[in-house]
Amino acid sequence: MNTEFKYTTDGKKVIVIGNLNSQEKIVQEIFIVNGNEIPSGENFVVKSLHDAPAVSWKETELKKIEDRYEKEKKEWDLKIERLNQDRRLAYDSLSARAKWLRNVAKEPRSEDFKKVINHIADFISDTEKWVFVRNYSEWHLEKFNEEGVNNLIDRFETSYGRKRYDEMRLLSLFGRSDGSIVFKINEYSDGSGSDKEVEFFKSKEDALLFIHNEFEELKNYNYNHIETAKKFNLKLNPEKLKAYNDDKKSSIEKQIKEAENRLSILNNDLKEIS
Repeated sequence: MNTEFKYTTDGKKVIVIGNLNSQEKIVQEIFIVNGNEIPSGENFVVKSLHDAPAVSWKETELKKIEDRYEKEKKEWDLKIERLNQDRRLAYDSLSARAKWLRNVAKEPRSEDFKKVINHIADFISDTEKWVFVRNYSEWHLEKFNEEGVNNLIDRFETSYGRKRYDEMRLLSLFGRSDGSIVFKINEYSDGSGSDKEVEFFKSKEDALLFIHNEFEELKNYNYNHIETAKKFNLKLNPEKLKAYNDDKKSSIEKQIKEAENRLSILNNDLKEIS
């Protein structure tokens, strides 16, 4: 006799024992014991059975609602996070501008504005001008004429790796959050991308003095600063140079150790193959 398994309307799995009459059947419930399905408990009578577990219309609709909720919740959470990011960005931007305006209001910095006006006047005059451009890794000084500007542009194109100056935003005036003002040259014509700080001088001597003073203010050296010192014949601070060399030595020793460990692993792999 074949064992017949069915499911009750309330979701129980049962084994059919026999027929009570033409409409009712005698069944026994199936339980899971140590991972095995075992008939257990008293027999009982049911009027309707199903070949598969029955799910009510209500349960089905609730499942649909739950699935839709989880999907839409993720979408709305993502939209809310993007809105929060935009809000934080707008707040940070406005906060920096408000701080700058407050600082300007407290201290108008007339000298900074005079400096800007003098630079603009120098641009339209025939006086000698020198331009100093720098970012985190490069310091350049050129005479402000066609040849000097072209030299700077060539250096920028080389450092960025491709030509970007068919339309070049030559110069921008920025206000820092402390109220000071600074000229910068931008990577893109719309003012986006990275930028480099720019200073103007009426003589090469003034420019070199500025570079010397700026170099003296450095808290520590990196490779680019060592190259800058060679380039402008600047005197290196012995303590800062020692700290730089110590850090470089430590980095090299670490790389050697890592290389030795790697070599040891490769030699062991080679021995296993042999």
